[in-house]
Amino acid sequence: MSLELSSHLPGGFQIRHRLLGIYQGNAIELAFWHPSSGMPEHGLCRFTTKEKAESYRAYLCSLSCPEPLDEQDLAIEPYDLATHEELINEHPLHSAWETPL
Repeated sequence: MSLELSSHLPGGFQIRHRLLGIYQGNAIELAFWHPSSGMPEHGLCRFTTKEKAESYRAYLCSLSCPEPLDEQDLAIEPYDLATHEELINEHPLHSAWETPL
């Protein structure tokens, strides 16, 4: 299951880095990108509007970001629902109630 409940809906936007891949989200102040993150179970990050995606791209390129990126490396594109579904179906997160064997 995706970390974002609305991410299974059609529409929206995503951010792609020309070398690292599609933005997946942040953890411990580090950005994760598919496929370079090696964490496909998180799926892709869906921005509901192009303005929100542009705002986050601006942040990723700002001095406020722990690891600022070059704006020329980032593109905003329509959300790839098929890739998101493939990632979360092939790499599901384990339930907190499950005990590994």
